[in-house]
Amino acid sequence: MYIYKKKILYSDIDANSNMSIEGIMDAIQDCININSEAIGKGIAYMHSTKKAWFAISWNIEVKRFPKLFEELEVKTWPYAFTTSMGYRNVVITDAKGEDIICADSFWSMVDIATGRPVKIEESDTEGYDLEEQYPMASLGRKIKLPDNFSEEETVKVRKSYIDFNGHMGNAKYIQLADEYIPQGAVVKRIRVEYKNQSKYGEKLLLATAAESIDEGQRVVVKISGNEAKDIKAVVEYLL
Repeated sequence: MYIYKKKILYSDIDANSNMSIEGIMDAIQDCININSEAIGKGIAYMHSTKKAWFAISWNIEVKRFPKLFEELEVKTWPYAFTTSMGYRNVVITDAKGEDIICADSFWSMVDIATGRPVKIEESDTEGYDLEEQYPMASLGRKIKLPDNFSEEETVKVRKSYIDFNGHMGNAKYIQLADEYIPQGAVVKRIRVEYKNQSKYGEKLLLATAAESIDEGQRVVVKISGNEAKDIKAVVEYLL
C-alpha cells in the first residue's frame, strides 16, 4: 500500500469550501502516479518501454466531502493483474481514521504508438505489492446508457486538457460532466467508462440524461466525438 498525505487547500475546494470532485480526482491520480514514480515505474519507465497504463473505468463512492484544511491520507494499491489489465483501489481516509471516499479502477496496458492493449510483463508490475480488494460494491466497467439523451453543447479539446500520453486526461472528462450536476446536489457515487481517446483540437459533443432509480437520481453524461456513435467517455452520477 502506498500512502500520500494530503491537506485540503484553496485550490482543492468548491464554492461551499468542500473538496471539489476535480480536487478528489487530482488527489486520487496524484497518489497513483507518486506510487508509480516511487518504485521506478513512472513516466520515464513508460516512455522507455513505449507502454502506458490507460484507465478503462472508475467507480468512486463518496461518503462525505472533505472540508477546507482537513488533513487526509490517500491510500492506493493494486489488487490484481491479468494478461493486459490491472485493477487498483484508492481510499481517502480522514483524521479520525474513517474511510470517506473509496474508488475501484480498471486499467489496460497499451502500446503508446498504436493505442492497442499489450501483454503485461513481470517487469511492468515489479515493485507493486498486491493487497486484498477493498470491500465496496463491484459494478463492473460498463455503464448502461439511458434510451434518450438531450444534447447540451460542443466543446473543443484544449491544450490544457492533454496529458503526457498525448490525449485528453482522464479527469478532464469528469470536469466537463460536472457542469450538468444540479446546483446543490450531493454526489454519492461517480462512475466513468472510457471508450476512445480524444486528441487536441477535436470537438466533443456533450449530451445528458437523468432518471430516478431505487438508490436516488441517476445523471448520465455522454461525451462523443464528431459522430454520435464515436463515444469517448460516459460519466454517471448517483445523487
